[in-house]
Amino acid sequence: MNSFTKFFLTLILLLSVFPLYTRYKASAAPIPPGVYLGGVEMGRVKDVAEAAALLDTRNTEPVAVYYGDTRLILRPEDVEYRVDVTRMISDATRYLDGPDFVDIAVRHLLGLEQKRRDVPVYATVNAAKLTAWLESVAAENDHPPQPARAIPPRWNWADDTSTPDASTGFVGVVRDEWQWSVGAPGQRLLLDENVPVILDALGSADQREAHLLLDETPAGPPTLDDLAAVLNSFTADFPGFAAIYVQDLATGEEGTVDVDVAFSGMSTMKVAIVTAMFSRMDGVEDVEIGQLIDYALGESNNVAANGVLRRVGDGDIFTGGRRVTELMRGLGYVNSFIQTGYDDKSAVAQIPTAANQRTDWNTEPDTHLQSTPADMGRLLAEIYRCTQGEGKLLEVYPGDLTAEECNTLLFYLSHDEFTELIWAGLPRPDDAWIVHKHGFVNDAHSDLALIWGPTGPYVLSVYLYRRGWMDWETSNVAMKEISRIVWSYFAFQQELQNVTPPEPLVLEAPANYLPVLDNYTSRAATSGEPALP
Repeated sequence: MNSFTKFFLTLILLLSVFPLYTRYKASAAPIPPGVYLGGVEMGRVKDVAEAAALLDTRNTEPVAVYYGDTRLILRPEDVEYRVDVTRMISDATRYLDGPDFVDIAVRHLLGLEQKRRDVPVYATVNAAKLTAWLESVAAENDHPPQPARAIPPRWNWADDTSTPDASTGFVGVVRDEWQWSVGAPGQRLLLDENVPVILDALGSADQREAHLLLDETPAGPPTLDDLAAVLNSFTADFPGFAAIYVQDLATGEEGTVDVDVAFSGMSTMKVAIVTAMFSRMDGVEDVEIGQLIDYALGESNNVAANGVLRRVGDGDIFTGGRRVTELMRGLGYVNSFIQTGYDDKSAVAQIPTAANQRTDWNTEPDTHLQSTPADMGRLLAEIYRCTQGEGKLLEVYPGDLTAEECNTLLFYLSHDEFTELIWAGLPRPDDAWIVHKHGFVNDAHSDLALIWGPTGPYVLSVYLYRRGWMDWETSNVAMKEISRIVWSYFAFQQELQNVTPPEPLVLEAPANYLPVLDNYTSRAATSGEPALP
């Protein structure tokens, strides 16, 4: 068969098929078989109204929008969402020409299944309303990282299972410890990125939900502000007034609960008196003054404290009080003062301070000597820094104090071996490295402690007040629990940071130290062995 014959036969075939092709194209319009509009098969649809009816659910059916686990509902009319059926049909007509329609026609002629061809959803939306809706969702649900939490301890039953063959017997209850956890991460809605997420859900036939894209800020470890919040919550039911000061000596960061309220100076103020004494002498060369300090701090003896105060004032107790006040104010601790010694019953007007002029809390502080948990906590922190050859005491009083003298001061302070209050709240009291000074008056109790904790040293200063009478049981239980909470915070920090605390201080007696009591052991320095030269 020559070329002309082949051409002639092909032409006859095309001319015979063309009318069928043309008629099928006309019958297939406007939407050919196998073409889907927005996921809906439209091959048999012949007009815009019918197509619009099939797609109308997109205009009326709400979508579920998830902000994390929070389920929200968005109705299409809220943002004036409307499917543009005319545009979608116009787009579908591109399959009536070219190779696509030839494929459609051949499949129809041979009875084969049509290949699926999709036209995307075209729609109009009020962009301002959609943005406003997303902004309202963000305003209601966005949040910064949540603070760390501390779960209070529980009491659990304990059974006797010490031997495999032993029958279970009741022993008692076991107390858990405070359990800390990091807070929840913060979340922020990404406005621009979520516009297509919402439009995809509004335009979907069967996936009528959207999961919003969020920018997540990880929660950091608990801070001392978190600790202060837990302590504040714990003491909310205290039948009086509780003030708590914490300082992490590794970082200098503070956690505070009402620490700038004036309290009676109590025996905790003796730490300031002894600090002033050390600033006025070279070491402890005088055995008598060393013994007065030992009695004042170790036994909390008021007569001995007044003796030290007179030495500070070169024989005059009032001058001594003024010099202690000047030392505290030189360090910036302006809410502390001493006017006379301990047990002075004379009428004297208090020195006005920001702490005792407050109108929200009034602990009826002693007009003779006053301080605050913050002032005394910060002083003890500076005494520790002084042992390290740094800090305010050495900066403000250069040449008057030395690191060795501050170490000696803590040595004397370690002789306060009253093992209740803050001390009793430590997980292993008998093995704890702690130096502290406690103090009592009728309506207030205080305890000021330097503790070697799970991450290193920290200061805890707790003052409690109850109008009329501060009973021992209430005070002791509260202070022990406060101490437990603070220790558990640092234990959790140690777990998170995986750090090993530095070795504790070794507190050394002065060269001419003569103990006033045989049972002074300075446990903080020697774990129970006498710390004698």
